Amino acid sequence: MATDTARSAACGGSATSGGPSLEAGAELERTLDRLQARMEALQLSMRLHRRSPQLELWRHDLRETRETWFRLVDPDGQDPTPEGS
Repeated sequence: MATDTARSAACGGSATSGGPSLEAGAELERTLDRLQARMEALQLSMRLHRRSPQLELWRHDLRETRETWFRLVDPDGQDPTPEGS
């Protein structure tokens, strides 16, 4: 899976080697999973509560969470999704 390769590279190792350590890779995996779950929860909140006064806060939080996720997956890359999507 391409994401596994990117995650391994983000740990400082290659997809075929074990990376710097199994623990570091597992911690990165857990962090990425938590960030992904947070993004999904924020997106759901935004869809369900479009008139909420917190909508702008959720949108800002979602943007920051996505930036963090992409930075961890591919530190040298950039977010492939244009702003406002």
